[in-house]
Amino acid sequence: MARHTTPSATTSAAPSGSTMASLAARLLLSPFWMRSAAVALALALLALLHSQAGAWLGHWNDRLSSQTWALADSQALERRVVVVDIDEKSVQQLGAWPWPRDRVAQLLTALDAQGVNLKVVDILFDGPQGQDPVLAKALQQGAPSVMAQLFSLQAEPLVRTGQLSGALPASDLLGQACPNQTTAAFGHLSPSGTLLQSGQALGHITPVIAPDGSVRQVPALVCYQGQTYPALVVSALAAATGTHPQLTTRTELWGQRSVLDIGGFELPLNPKGQLTVSYQVPRAGFLSVSAVDVIQGTVPPGLLQGAWALVGSTAMGAGDAVPTPQGGAVGGIEVHAQLMAAALDARTPYTPTWAKLWPWLGGLFSLVILFAALYTGRMAAAVTLPLAALLSVGTLFAVHAYALLVHAQLLPWGTPAIFAVLSALLVLSADTLRVRLERERLFVNLASYLPAQAAQKVAFQEPTAQVQAQRQDATVMIIDVRNFSTYCEGRTPEDTATVLHNFYTTVERIVTQHGGVVEQMVGDSIMAVWNGSSPCPEHARQALGSAEQVWREALAQLPRVATRLTPPLDIGIGIETGPVMVGSFGPAHRRVHAVLGEPVTIAARLESLTAELAYPILLGPEVVRCAANPKPEPLGEFLLDGLTTSHQIYRLPVHYEASHLHLVYSIDEEKANWA
Repeated sequence: MARHTTPSATTSAAPSGSTMASLAARLLLSPFWMRSAAVALALALLALLHSQAGAWLGHWNDRLSSQTWALADSQALERRVVVVDIDEKSVQQLGAWPWPRDRVAQLLTALDAQGVNLKVVDILFDGPQGQDPVLAKALQQGAPSVMAQLFSLQAEPLVRTGQLSGALPASDLLGQACPNQTTAAFGHLSPSGTLLQSGQALGHITPVIAPDGSVRQVPALVCYQGQTYPALVVSALAAATGTHPQLTTRTELWGQRSVLDIGGFELPLNPKGQLTVSYQVPRAGFLSVSAVDVIQGTVPPGLLQGAWALVGSTAMGAGDAVPTPQGGAVGGIEVHAQLMAAALDARTPYTPTWAKLWPWLGGLFSLVILFAALYTGRMAAAVTLPLAALLSVGTLFAVHAYALLVHAQLLPWGTPAIFAVLSALLVLSADTLRVRLERERLFVNLASYLPAQAAQKVAFQEPTAQVQAQRQDATVMIIDVRNFSTYCEGRTPEDTATVLHNFYTTVERIVTQHGGVVEQMVGDSIMAVWNGSSPCPEHARQALGSAEQVWREALAQLPRVATRLTPPLDIGIGIETGPVMVGSFGPAHRRVHAVLGEPVTIAARLESLTAELAYPILLGPEVVRCAANPKPEPLGEFLLDGLTTSHQIYRLPVHYEASHLHLVYSIDEEKANWA
C-alpha cells in the first residue's frame, strides 16, 4: 500500500491575475474608494466640460447670476438719475420721432430751466441738419452735456458716419493709446461736425450682446483706429466731476484688477475691460418723466433740481430696444440709467481677484456637506445625497447673492453647483453599485451555505417567526463516512478537515450533476434531496444514479489507513422517497433551513443499517417503486430504529475492489506497505 499524504492546508501564492481581481473586488466594495472615485470622475467631467464648452459654461454662469437681481429689495425711487423719456405721449402731442433738432434743443433748454446738474443725451444725431446750430448751442449752455455715439464691434457691415470725438489721451490710459483693457471696434455712428463745439463730451452707447440676446456688459473703453473712446457713463462721470478718466490697477492679495478712476468714482472692469451692468434697481425704481411735460413746464417743481437728466426715447419706432435680465425688450436708456446709478453708489459688479479660489472653495464645501450627510446621517443614501446636493446648491447661491447684492462682487455659482449635483449623482450611483455588489457577494456567500433557492429567500425576504416551508414529493439521500471518528483520533484538525473538504466537494459535484441539491453538511454526513428546493421530475431515478457514482468516486478519495486497531474509512448511503417539508423554521431572530419528513428518518436509519448488513447502499420501498430500476435487490422487511412499522429494504448492488474487501491487515503487510 502506498503511503497516504495529506494535502497541505497552506495554499500557494495566487497568480497576478487573481491578485488584481481580488484587489479590484476590494476596491469596488470599499465605500471610501468608491465614493472617492465618484468625486474624481465628477472633477474629470467638469474639467472636460470646461475645456470643451468653456464659453457655454461662462454664459450659463452669467445667466444664473442675472436671476439674482430679482432678489434685490429696493423700494426707494432713484432720484439722482432721472429718465427724460420721449415716449408715446410726447410723440402724440409734439410729432412723430425723430424730432427736429430744434425741438430736442427746446427740451435741453427746458431741462436747464428745471435746474438739472447734467444732461446726458442717449440719442444718435446722424447726419447734418439745418437746426444743428440751435442744438449745439443748447448743448453748450447750462449744465454740462454728454452726447452719444455708437461703435460697431463687428467687421461687417462696415459703417462710418459722422465725426468721431472724445478720444482719451494716452497719458490717462497707462501710457498706451489702446491698452489691453479696451474693446476693438470696426465702425462708428457719430454726430455731425456741426454739433461738436469745443470741449463737447461724448460717450459711446455700444452694448455687448450675450448669446441669449441680453445686455449684461458694456465696454468701458473702445479702441478704434489707434484711439480710445469712453462709454457714456464714463463721460457722464467725467463731465459731472470735471475730471479725466484714469485707467489704473488695484493690487490685491491674489492679483491685480483694472479700474477706471473718475474724480473719486471707481468703475471696476472685468478681464475684458467691460463694465458689468447692475440691474439691482428694479425698472419701477427709476423716476421717469415725459419729455412733453418738461417742454410744457408741467413737471412738479423741484423734481429735476440737481439731478442727472438722461434723455432718450422709448417711443414706437425709436429703434432703441434691447433685452435685459429684468424682462423682455426695454429701452436702451434703462441700461445706461442702471450703469449711472450703480456708479454713483459704488456698486458696479466686479469679480475680486480671490474669486479664482471660489470654485474650489465651493466644491470643497459641497464635498464636506456630501460626506457629512453620508457618514453622520441615518437616512438612506437615496434620500441623504439629494438633500445634501440641494443644501450645497442653496448655500452656494446664498453666498453668491449676498456677495453680489451687498458687496457688488460676482462669484459665479453655476460651476460649483454643477459639481455639487454631479458629485451627488455619481456618489449615489457608486453607492448603489457597491450595495448591489455587496448583495450579490452576500448572496453568493449565503448560497455556499444554503441551497440557492433558500439563500434567495433569506436574502430578499423579511425574517418571520412563522413556518415558511412547502410540501414536496422528494427523494432523500443520507451519505455518511463510517469510522471517521476513530480516524480523527491522534490526527491534526487540518488533516481531518482536508478529508472532509474533499468528501464534501466530490459529493456536491455529483449530486448537482444529477439534478439534486445538497441541503445539509453536518460533520461527516451529507443530506442530498431531489425535487426539494429545486425541481427534479425524475428524482428517484436520478438519486439512484447519483448513489452509484458517489460510491465509486467519493470512496476512492478516502485515505486507506486500516490497521489492526483502526477500521477502514467507508461510505454508507440510505435513500427513500416520499412527502417532505422543505423551508425555514424557528424564531425570527434565529432561523434554520431544513428538510423534514418520514423519508428523511427512513434514509437516516437505512444509512445506519449499512454497517450492520455490510451493504453500502440501502433503499426504501418508495424510491424503488418510483425509480422503476431493476437493479435493487430485496433484503426483507426490517423494523427500523425509532419506527413502529416495518419496511421492505432493498440493496443497490455495487462493484467492490479486492482491496476494499481486505479489511484487516497483518503487521507484516502493514510494515511492507509503509516501508
